[in-house]
Amino acid sequence: MRRLALLAVLTYPLAFRWRYGDEMRALLDDEPPRSRTVLDLLRGALAAHLRPPASLGGVVELDDRLRASMSGVLACWVAFAAAGSGFAITTEDAPFSKAGNGHPLLGSAHAAIQILAIVASLALVAGALPLVVVALARARHERRLRLLVSLPVAAVITFAGLTTVIGLVAHGQRSQATTGSGIAFIAWGLAGLVCGAVCVIASRRVLFLMPVARRRLFLAFGCGAIITAAMVVIALFTALYAIALSVDVPGLAASGNGPLHPTSVTISLVLQLVVMLVAASLAVTTTRRGWRAVAPRTARS
Repeated sequence: MRRLALLAVLTYPLAFRWRYGDEMRALLDDEPPRSRTVLDLLRGALAAHLRPPASLGGVVELDDRLRASMSGVLACWVAFAAAGSGFAITTEDAPFSKAGNGHPLLGSAHAAIQILAIVASLALVAGALPLVVVALARARHERRLRLLVSLPVAAVITFAGLTTVIGLVAHGQRSQATTGSGIAFIAWGLAGLVCGAVCVIASRRVLFLMPVARRRLFLAFGCGAIITAAMVVIALFTALYAIALSVDVPGLAASGNGPLHPTSVTISLVLQLVVMLVAASLAVTTTRRGWRAVAPRTARS
C-alpha cells in the first residue's frame, strides 16, 4: 500500500511535488497508508491538476515547465496512439473500405484521421530528434544516462520482435480466429502499452537530467502543441466516423469486433473514442500550462 501511495504522489503536478513532495513522503513514512489514503491522494492530484494553486506559479522554471509539458504530451500521445491503433485495426477490413467508398462522410473522416496521424507523427519526430541527438551525445560520457537512453531502444526492439512473431502466428491462422490467437493479440496490446510506458518514463527522466538549449526546448514544445491539436481533431473525426457508421451502415456497425468478437464495432469505436478524448484533454491541459509559462517571456521579448 505504501508503494501505491508513493505512485499516487507522482501523479501530482510537477510544481506541487517540488513544493510538497518531501513532506508528503515523510507523512507516508510516519503513518502507514491505507487504501483510503491512496484514494485521497489521487483525489487531491486530480484537484491539483484541475485547479492549480496560485502560490505554485513560480516554483517551476521555464525550461523545466517546457520539459514537463513535452513529456506530458508524449505520455498522452502513447495512450492516444494505442487507441488509434485499435481504430485502424477495427476499420482495416474490406467491408469498411467499401463503406467508405459508398458513403463520402465515412471515407472523408477516415482519410482525415490518417492524414492527421501522419502529421502528428512527423511533428513527434521533428521535436524529439534534436533532443535524442543531445541525449546520445551526453550518454557517451555520463553513465547514469546510458541505461536510461538504452531503455526506450530496448523497448521498441522488443515490441517490434513481438509484433513480428504475432504477425507470423496470425498469418498461419488467418483462416479462423482461435482462443489462442485472441489471447496472443491481447498480450500484444498489453506489451505495447508497457513498452510505451517505458519509453515515456525513461525519456522524461533523461530530459530532466540533461541540459538542453532553450531553442531546442521551444522547438519540441511547438511540435508538442501540433501533436495536441492533431489529437483533438482526430478525436472529433473519430466521433464523426462512429456516428456516420451507425447511421449509414448499421449492419456493419453492429457486427462483431475484436479478438474472439466479444463486442460490436460500435462499442469498440466508443471505447477507443473515450481513450482518445481523455488523452487529448490531458494533452491540452499540459500544453496550456506550458504556454502560460512561455507567453509572458514571449511578450517581454
